[in-house]
Amino acid sequence: MSLAARGIERAGPVAPPITEVLAAFAQPAALVDGQGALLWLNGAFRSLFGDDRVPRSLSQWETWSPPGSGPLWGELARALSAERRLATRSGLVRFRFRLVPRKGGDAVLVATATVRHRGLDEFRQRTEILEAIFRSLNEGVMAIDAEERIIAMSLSAERITGFAEDEVLGRVCREVFHSPPEGECPFQALVRKGQSLVQREMMLRGKGGRPLHVMVNATMLQGPDDTVEGAVVVLRDLTEIDRLRAEIRGDAAHGIVGNHPTIRRLIEKIETVAPSEASILILGESGTGKELIAKAVHDQSARKDGPFVKVNCAALTDSLLESELFGHVRGAFTGAVKDRPGRFEAADGGTLFLDEIGETSPALQVRLLRVLQEGEFERVGESTPRRVDVRIVSATNKDLRQEVAAGRFRDDLFFRLCVVPIEVPPLRSRTEDIPLLVDHFLKRLALREGRRKVVSPAVFPLLARYPWPGNVRELENAIAHAFVCSTGDIVLPDALPDHILRNEGLFGDDDPHAEERRAIYATLEATGWNKGEAARQLGLSRTTLWRRMRDLGIRNPRQIGRA
Repeated sequence: MSLAARGIERAGPVAPPITEVLAAFAQPAALVDGQGALLWLNGAFRSLFGDDRVPRSLSQWETWSPPGSGPLWGELARALSAERRLATRSGLVRFRFRLVPRKGGDAVLVATATVRHRGLDEFRQRTEILEAIFRSLNEGVMAIDAEERIIAMSLSAERITGFAEDEVLGRVCREVFHSPPEGECPFQALVRKGQSLVQREMMLRGKGGRPLHVMVNATMLQGPDDTVEGAVVVLRDLTEIDRLRAEIRGDAAHGIVGNHPTIRRLIEKIETVAPSEASILILGESGTGKELIAKAVHDQSARKDGPFVKVNCAALTDSLLESELFGHVRGAFTGAVKDRPGRFEAADGGTLFLDEIGETSPALQVRLLRVLQEGEFERVGESTPRRVDVRIVSATNKDLRQEVAAGRFRDDLFFRLCVVPIEVPPLRSRTEDIPLLVDHFLKRLALREGRRKVVSPAVFPLLARYPWPGNVRELENAIAHAFVCSTGDIVLPDALPDHILRNEGLFGDDDPHAEERRAIYATLEATGWNKGEAARQLGLSRTTLWRRMRDLGIRNPRQIGRA
């Protein structure tokens, strides 16, 4: 699907590489990393030093110069501007530095020799040069003078606010951003108070009164006597982030993504049983989202305003798990230096989620049974009963009925926990949900990484044929891997993890059905997905083939790609 079809606007013409822009500067300019190391210098910057004496970082340059008022990089990172007297091959020169952060972690550094004060008139004369830098940024940049008038606006600022620079130059910012007559616009307050802003979220009004959700960084422009002469404001548009958050919420009912009939029935069951006080046992393989189901049950219950407390029973030894669940008193065991409440007390009035309940020992099962039956327990090391009001939701990837039959799990505890069982299907049984899940994960990654990408249609057949032993969690990890390994805006097949490209488990062929799955898949591919012919070649009836395809999660990848 194209970016335009997904409602994402492409940027304008691609700007030249930033190094080409900076190479044309007559004034010293460089690229620096997040620690002040000099990554690249233009000719004017290198000319400040001899060819055999070029500093590797700003801090090294400072060591060659008289002591200043503090680390240069620290002041630049905080205020985006600084002045220092530093050593060059021509002697000591006072420089004014401007720092322009870039997406990706590096920044543009421009140095100007301050033989005389360079005021706002000269700042405006340099706007064309600065604009070349600003065009490489997604953020918008504006400059405001001491009279609170807008004196410069970058192309990105025009895009974010909707105003053309010609419409706003010379106008008081309060008039532009529709602040109330009796109040200040946020940028006027900057100039009047002389305070910088760092990572401040604001709601402004753009052209036509359109609401603008932006992240603002602002730095004061000061004269030689420290008077405020204006401000430089950097705006980051958060509209796309807001839209992504809304899309993510709309993708999922109670956070559960999918449209397969088993998922629809699962959501219906959650909505039906959640308002009750019945104990729920969630059954499913690792990675299917059992904790997500437990949280959905809690959020739909009358206890939603109470705590939701999680305990992974497989992550702790038996003695530590007992203390974690029930708490302990001082001196109960070595290292118990003070009283400590357990998770049951923390969950009072809410829901306690016991993940991997099948890993608990028989002794701990007895104590859990008492809490379920009587609603009371004792901390480790004391004999005073404590009462709690807790709803138990548990989960396991084991067949607890087999565990009961083998004597490894108490039958009375099983029946107490499993008043309402909820089974979560494995991903291989609902492969038609893969495109929905992929789209959901891409939106979350776009929020985290700050850029959107789409998946090539050629990826979906590879995802459809893979058995997903790690289920939805493994799919999420695979998409994250492909996202960060893709250099462009389209995720291509070669960005997927190698084991998925080879169609084998992450740790080799540990899937007991891998050979059968490959044989059926290969036969279907060879027959053009003619099930009758494939069944004949495999020596199966058509009904048996259909059933094995369903159980093994085998679907025609061409249909998945069109989903």
